[in-house]
Amino acid sequence: LNMQAATCLGAFPTYFPPASMHARTRDHVSSLRGKYHGTSFLPLSMSGTTRRRQGRQGSGGLAEEAPKGAVGKIIALPLAVVKWILLLLREIYGQIFVFTMDTLIQKPFLFWLNKVEIKDHKRLTDLIGKRGRKTPLITVSNHCSSLDEPLLFSALIPWPILQWQLRWSLCNDDMFFKLGKVFAHLFFYAAHGLPIWRGRSMDQPSFKEFANKARDGGWCHIFPEGRIWQPWKLSKEARRLGPLRPGVGKLIANCEDVDPIVLPFYHTGMHRVLPQVPNSRAQAFPPKTGNILRIRVGEPIAVGDLLAAYQDKRAAARVSAGVSDGWCTTAVDEELYDKITERVEAALLHLSTQVDPEVEWQTHPSVLPGGEYFTKNQK
Repeated sequence: LNMQAATCLGAFPTYFPPASMHARTRDHVSSLRGKYHGTSFLPLSMSGTTRRRQGRQGSGGLAEEAPKGAVGKIIALPLAVVKWILLLLREIYGQIFVFTMDTLIQKPFLFWLNKVEIKDHKRLTDLIGKRGRKTPLITVSNHCSSLDEPLLFSALIPWPILQWQLRWSLCNDDMFFKLGKVFAHLFFYAAHGLPIWRGRSMDQPSFKEFANKARDGGWCHIFPEGRIWQPWKLSKEARRLGPLRPGVGKLIANCEDVDPIVLPFYHTGMHRVLPQVPNSRAQAFPPKTGNILRIRVGEPIAVGDLLAAYQDKRAAARVSAGVSDGWCTTAVDEELYDKITERVEAALLHLSTQVDPEVEWQTHPSVLPGGEYFTKNQK
């Protein structure tokens, strides 16, 4: 029990799945190959091995101790009022900021300097404004460039949209705090972005804050691949999707009060707007024009049956491990995350089969040998 509790609290560096999990995943991948046999690329996002959690290096951050006693209560009230006013001002500023960026910069760039085609767009727009008040909405998609998040959602989100209906998203800490905390608040927080620390546990506080936004009925988007996968690399490895990480399973499983709506979409074209130099992590700024962005919105992914089937098991595992915090991950939770992630993967792979790689996966000429990017960087 102490071992399981310690694992949950991040004392061990790596989680090694049991052999049965490897067998289950190999069977799952084999079934996917059979299901999509005949496509020009094998619809793989895994290489026949189970996904592993990131090494636990601590959750980061310490909880601040609140003032105690009568003096603490007197101080807490005005502080709470000030905090509420600041949050309200940030929401108002955020609405103005998002409206300005979206209307004056992002939409003109997408629809005037490029072209956007969206299939089954209404499936998403109806859920944004018409789902139940406390119903979580979680969207998942493939990840092609650093500009996926702002540009794709500029195309997808109906306008005008209220600030509290705007999706929440994650950004790696290097980029989030690149220009300091003040800029992070004025830019990322205002557009409903939250930082995530790579290499830390799924149980880190920032991911919990993000997951709680969904649990409370908000809209959260996650790129379950966790990194950029452009077509040149996918085709090189005979994939249509990069390996998915189990954080998406944890995000969905955290919605224990109301079953979340999980909506997948698969997009192409962003790899030409912001191309990545083949065999490199470098992306060729500035963004390119004259491209076609295609977004395919899929059917909602059923997860309610899994959440119901594991409800009692998860509660029992927490009691056995001596864990009172439902956010902490037990071995039973790991199993649930894996099964949810497999369903997300299957849905995205299904959408990927609608893509014509010969037409939609062409690499932008600027990053090919002899292209503009290479010529400029050789001087």
